[in-house]
Amino acid sequence: MKELQAAREEAFGPLLDVLEQRHTLQQQLAALDEPYAQAFVAAESAGWTTEELLALGAEEPARRPKGRTRRRNAASGKKASAPSSPAAQVPAQDAEGPAHKPTGIPSA
Repeated sequence: MKELQAAREEAFGPLLDVLEQRHTLQQQLAALDEPYAQAFVAAESAGWTTEELLALGAEEPARRPKGRTRRRNAASGKKASAPSSPAAQVPAQDAEGPAHKPTGIPSA
Protein backbone atom coordinates (compact mmCIF):
# COMPACT_ATOMS: atom_id res chain seq x y z
CA MET A 1 0.00 0.00 0.00
CA LYS A 2 2.85 2.38 0.84
CA GLU A 3 4.50 1.54 -2.48
CA LEU A 4 1.36 2.50 -4.38
CA GLN A 5 1.09 5.81 -2.52
CA ALA A 6 4.79 6.56 -3.16
CA ALA A 7 4.33 5.88 -6.89
CA ARG A 8 1.33 8.20 -6.97
CA GLU A 9 3.24 10.99 -5.25
CA GLU A 10 6.19 10.53 -7.58
CA ALA A 11 3.91 10.77 -10.63
CA PHE A 12 2.33 13.96 -9.29
CA GLY A 13 5.67 15.83 -9.03
CA PRO A 14 6.06 16.60 -12.77
CA LEU A 15 2.38 17.56 -13.00
CA LEU A 16 2.82 20.00 -10.12
CA ASP A 17 5.80 21.61 -11.89
CA VAL A 18 3.82 22.01 -15.10
CA LEU A 19 0.84 23.39 -13.19
CA GLU A 20 3.04 26.06 -11.62
CA GLN A 21 4.52 27.01 -15.01
CA ARG A 22 1.07 27.08 -16.56
CA HIS A 23 -0.27 29.33 -13.80
CA THR A 24 2.66 31.72 -14.26
CA LEU A 25 2.12 31.88 -18.03
CA GLN A 26 -1.61 32.47 -17.60
CA GLN A 27 -0.87 35.41 -15.29
CA GLN A 28 1.58 36.86 -17.83
CA LEU A 29 -0.95 36.45 -20.63
CA ALA A 30 -3.68 38.12 -18.56
CA ALA A 31 -1.34 41.04 -17.89
CA LEU A 32 -0.99 41.53 -21.67
CA ASP A 33 -4.72 41.60 -22.39
CA GLU A 34 -5.19 45.35 -21.82
CA PRO A 35 -2.09 46.53 -23.74
CA TYR A 36 -2.95 44.13 -26.57
CA ALA A 37 -6.49 45.48 -26.80
CA GLN A 38 -5.16 49.06 -26.82
CA ALA A 39 -2.69 48.24 -29.59
CA PHE A 40 -5.41 46.52 -31.62
CA VAL A 41 -7.72 49.52 -31.32
CA ALA A 42 -4.82 51.87 -32.17
CA ALA A 43 -4.16 49.87 -35.34
CA GLU A 44 -7.84 50.14 -36.27
CA SER A 45 -7.74 53.88 -35.59
CA ALA A 46 -4.73 54.15 -37.90
CA GLY A 47 -6.80 52.70 -40.76
CA TRP A 48 -6.47 48.93 -40.47
CA THR A 49 -9.73 47.01 -40.65
CA THR A 50 -10.52 44.18 -38.27
CA GLU A 51 -10.51 41.77 -41.21
CA GLU A 52 -7.03 42.90 -42.28
CA LEU A 53 -5.65 42.50 -38.77
CA LEU A 54 -7.20 39.04 -38.48
CA ALA A 55 -5.69 38.05 -41.84
CA LEU A 56 -2.26 39.10 -40.52
CA GLY A 57 -2.63 36.74 -37.56
CA ALA A 58 -3.93 39.10 -34.91
CA GLU A 59 -6.88 38.00 -32.85
CA GLU A 60 -9.65 40.38 -31.94
CA PRO A 61 -9.28 41.22 -28.25
CA ALA A 62 -11.71 39.50 -25.92
CA ARG A 63 -12.42 42.82 -24.23
CA ARG A 64 -12.00 46.20 -25.84
CA PRO A 65 -10.21 48.81 -23.75
CA LYS A 66 -12.36 51.17 -21.80
CA GLY A 67 -13.01 54.40 -23.67
CA ARG A 68 -13.21 57.85 -22.30
CA THR A 69 -16.15 58.39 -20.06
CA ARG A 70 -18.68 60.74 -21.52
CA ARG A 71 -20.38 63.20 -19.32
CA ARG A 72 -24.03 63.58 -19.98
CA ASN A 73 -25.39 66.97 -20.79
CA ALA A 74 -27.35 68.26 -17.79
CA ALA A 75 -30.31 69.11 -20.01
CA SER A 76 -30.50 65.67 -21.62
CA GLY A 77 -29.66 63.49 -18.66
CA LYS A 78 -31.43 65.08 -15.74
CA LYS A 79 -34.76 66.71 -15.17
CA ALA A 80 -34.49 70.46 -15.08
CA SER A 81 -35.29 71.98 -11.75
CA ALA A 82 -37.98 74.61 -11.60
CA PRO A 83 -36.73 78.17 -12.14
CA SER A 84 -36.65 80.34 -9.06
CA SER A 85 -38.71 83.24 -10.41
CA PRO A 86 -41.90 83.32 -12.51
CA ALA A 87 -40.24 85.67 -15.02
CA ALA A 88 -37.56 83.06 -15.68
CA GLN A 89 -40.22 80.51 -16.62
CA VAL A 90 -41.53 82.45 -19.63
CA PRO A 91 -39.05 83.21 -22.41
CA ALA A 92 -38.97 86.79 -23.66
CA GLN A 93 -40.71 87.19 -27.03
CA ASP A 94 -41.23 90.07 -29.38
CA ALA A 95 -43.45 90.47 -32.40
CA GLU A 96 -41.10 88.42 -34.57
CA GLY A 97 -40.84 85.37 -32.34
CA PRO A 98 -38.51 84.15 -29.61
CA ALA A 99 -35.81 86.48 -28.35
CA HIS A 100 -33.15 83.81 -28.88
CA LYS A 101 -32.99 82.09 -32.26
CA PRO A 102 -30.82 78.99 -32.64
CA THR A 103 -27.61 79.65 -34.53
CA GLY A 104 -26.99 78.00 -37.85
CA ILE A 105 -30.66 77.98 -38.86
CA PRO A 106 -31.56 80.58 -41.52
CA SER A 107 -34.54 82.76 -40.68
CA ALA A 108 -37.50 82.74 -43.04
